[in-house]
Amino acid sequence: MFEKKKVWVGVGSVLATTMAASTANAAPLTQPNAAPASFMAAPMAEGEMAAPEIDLSTNDTAFLAQLGFIRGHLWVGMKLYEEGHIEMAKTHMKHPGDELYAGLTEAFNDRGQPGFADELEALADSVINDNSKDVVMNNYKVLLDAISAHEPIADMAAKGVLLSVATMLMATADEYAVGIQEGKVAQVHEYQDALGFKEIALNRLERINSEEAEKASEAIEETRSVLKSLTDLWPTITPEGELQGDASKIYGAASRIELEARSI
Repeated sequence: MFEKKKVWVGVGSVLATTMAASTANAAPLTQPNAAPASFMAAPMAEGEMAAPEIDLSTNDTAFLAQLGFIRGHLWVGMKLYEEGHIEMAKTHMKHPGDELYAGLTEAFNDRGQPGFADELEALADSVINDNSKDVVMNNYKVLLDAISAHEPIADMAAKGVLLSVATMLMATADEYAVGIQEGKVAQVHEYQDALGFKEIALNRLERINSEEAEKASEAIEETRSVLKSLTDLWPTITPEGELQGDASKIYGAASRIELEARSI
């Protein structure tokens, strides 16, 4: 897989017009690869809107999304592992020195968090070195617990969580657009990453705290429905040859979720 060094800053005109008004819990869309604790989007073309600076040390929405991208890589890697696609699974295992995790280390420090580099490396090593399934699964559980301990979701408003979901879905669309081109599988790894991001985005809805979930029940249910409507875009985790998938459906879904979040 190649690492894309771009910043996802919006999903069409709806998101472009809302980014400037984003609050600490209403982040503009971010990228799932390189993410320094504070960064500015690259200069936009004439007539386009530049994204404001995003500080992962204070912006819980963006921070949650970045952790979600790590979860997404791991989810699809472990799904492949459990289905016996071991070599493919190895390509999704993330060492702590890679761009995605490294881009969070400053935010961890600023937030007074230890990070989970050791747990991440233990899982990656156990899969890559063909350790027993029991060892791999235990390492995965330990890592998930460690990631959960860093996530601010329990204290977040539903609006911020849904905006984080929209962020993840934008990246899902970009990955899918690379993976499926002109009705054919062009990059299976990106297609798989897109699936992992979508699954984690859906899971996020179950972790919104009960008070916020009740307050924003309609927006959450609509978001869940939108995410589930995308299921057919991934008929299998290991596609080959032709596959009629349309990334524009995911871009549209991200925009709808953005609107749901703003309606709360």
